[in-house]
Amino acid sequence: MAQFMEHKEKLKMPPMRLTSYAFVMLFTILISASMNLHAQKNWTLEECIDYALEHNINVKMQKVGADRASNLHKQSKLNLLPSASAGLSHSYNFGKSLNEDTYEYVNQQFQYGGVRAESSLNLFDGRENINTIKMRRYEMLAQLEQIEEARYDVTMNVVTYYLMVLSATEQKEIREEQLANTRDKIQQIEEQIRVGNKAKGELLEIKAQEASEKALLTRAKNELSMAYVDLAQLMNLDSVENFRVKVPEELNVTKDQPIKTTSAVYQEAVKDFPSIQKAEYLLESSKKYLKVTKGAFFPELSMSGSISSYYTELAPTSYWKQLRDINVQAGIGLSLRIPLFNKFNKFTRVSNARLDVQDNQLRLQEQKQNLYKSIQKARNEAIAAFENYQANLESVESYKEAFKYAEERYNVGLVNIVQYRIAKNDLSVARSNAASAKYNYIFKLKILEFYMGKALKI
Repeated sequence: MAQFMEHKEKLKMPPMRLTSYAFVMLFTILISASMNLHAQKNWTLEECIDYALEHNINVKMQKVGADRASNLHKQSKLNLLPSASAGLSHSYNFGKSLNEDTYEYVNQQFQYGGVRAESSLNLFDGRENINTIKMRRYEMLAQLEQIEEARYDVTMNVVTYYLMVLSATEQKEIREEQLANTRDKIQQIEEQIRVGNKAKGELLEIKAQEASEKALLTRAKNELSMAYVDLAQLMNLDSVENFRVKVPEELNVTKDQPIKTTSAVYQEAVKDFPSIQKAEYLLESSKKYLKVTKGAFFPELSMSGSISSYYTELAPTSYWKQLRDINVQAGIGLSLRIPLFNKFNKFTRVSNARLDVQDNQLRLQEQKQNLYKSIQKARNEAIAAFENYQANLESVESYKEAFKYAEERYNVGLVNIVQYRIAKNDLSVARSNAASAKYNYIFKLKILEFYMGKALKI
């Protein structure tokens, strides 16, 4: 008994160690639970878009370009500041050298040193610096719009693949429901065969139907899996495992309000659409560059100032006294540089700058035309998609009635199993087509909403 108690005491952990151990275990459990909750959460469309924008390489590259353009803009402002420089020199002379004090040549060894500081300020340069600042600013703004263009592309791609996942999910559910109904019918036929009301051949036919629907369900599951892979890769998710999107409880499609005209949508979109804004900024930048090239024909006026001092070992005065008092020199001056001839390079620059302005004017016009055509096409496709969806809904209702009628007649022996299968397959195809048409209409509508600057939600 004593040995048992001694062994038990050895197994006991100190209170502090037990508390630490319990804390580590609790922390590990909480972290694990948190990771599981994160992995199992269903992603909304907004969350998918935000994640994709945060991790998209192209968006990050465009941000780097914007930072570079911002640096150039800042530097163009800093170029207005005066330049300054300073220098020190020290030499050991021997042989025939000039004595700075007497301006006579001497033939002896001596040390010589000097200090100098100078500064210059551009007073006028034909407004080249001022127009360069404005040009760099428009280039920076254009690069910021380039980021928005990249974000636009990512957003629309996420919406596309997100809706593909929802569509594939609904297709799978339709196949599962069809297969479940067929299996119920198999049980009914087996029961009727046992009581002698049905022939065994009908069971074989309905089992063939089951095999066909199982194959369709397998294909639907694979398509859903691939849709998740495509969406996850677009978002740059590390893993597709446990990645699921939030399926809306009810996604009814109605045409509550008439779709706006192409002109109305265009007037809203053209105000701040990234490609249009970018083209406008590039046009303004090219106009400022034209002014920069014209400024090269003006004279340049600058002011400069300098102060220097030197020390020579030949002088009897001390080192510091020479530098500080005796040999100090200072000056200030103005200089004017007048351009006369440079092989017509300036004329060529101005001519090319004018062509750049014309090119950017045409690019802006082209962007506006493309935007109008895109909106026009999107609007027509949205209207056509809605009409197609409505037609498919009517088709589903018709095939529901036809299948219901065929099933009733089959149950009383007025139609055979083949006719029953045909009616069931027709209904399945109609439901599948309606689901595809619904998501196609939603996608077309989302494109129009995006042109109008609306937030993309489902």
